[in-house]
Amino acid sequence: MPRTIAITTVFNEERTVISVLNDIANYADAVIVVNDGSQDSSREKIERWKEARDNIYFISMRENRGQSQALKRAYALIKYLLEKRKLSPEDLVVELDSDGQHDPNYIRALCGRKLGNPSVDIVLARRDFSFYPRYKVWGNRLLTLIASLLSGKRYEDVESNYRVMEAQLYLPLLDYFLGHRYSGAFETGIITGLLGYTTDNSLVVKTPCYRAGARAFDALHVLACGLWAWTRVKLKARSNDLDSLTSMALAEWTDGHR
Repeated sequence: MPRTIAITTVFNEERTVISVLNDIANYADAVIVVNDGSQDSSREKIERWKEARDNIYFISMRENRGQSQALKRAYALIKYLLEKRKLSPEDLVVELDSDGQHDPNYIRALCGRKLGNPSVDIVLARRDFSFYPRYKVWGNRLLTLIASLLSGKRYEDVESNYRVMEAQLYLPLLDYFLGHRYSGAFETGIITGLLGYTTDNSLVVKTPCYRAGARAFDALHVLACGLWAWTRVKLKARSNDLDSLTSMALAEWTDGHR
């Protein structure tokens, strides 16, 4: 059986981060936590939390660079761990938020659906939008439609960012992933679709709460990054800075590799 590796990013979540991390750790064999330059006590709390655990990879960025850049650091660490054979290509990597919007209790269901259907490369949760404002729902629908058209794959909630896929898929994803603020989920949907990977986006998960984050202006950045990702894949213009990205991730990895 493949192992389950969870990725979560943290920015100023001192009130909830430990509770969420405890829940994630219940379902994962290892957890990659990326502190996105938090200005509260999140980093200190995570440092104390991981002291009693040997399966935690903690990257702490000095400056806040946005969720997608934090995810990109985690992706680079996945690449490094694969190269060092500390992860197997078939290990399952689950991405979820640390702010309480993604319920870790669904990790088992997402991984089970992936393992139960070998023809599916990615399982992406479809959120129940009961707690979301109407403008947010319509914005999501618009971005989902655009991602479906650009990728050639049908999505129901491309912005979910609660997904599971094999570790080896992060290598081709990193070739084209830009990662600007909140663009990560949109880019990933477009890139993986264009690369021919299949996504099951039908599993509906309840969202315990709504946390305001991205603004309407951010949607323009998301759209621009998605279009740029589409262009790069079409032109096969792969990234040439992966070595420097990995070096940054290792420098911000607070222990383990030294």
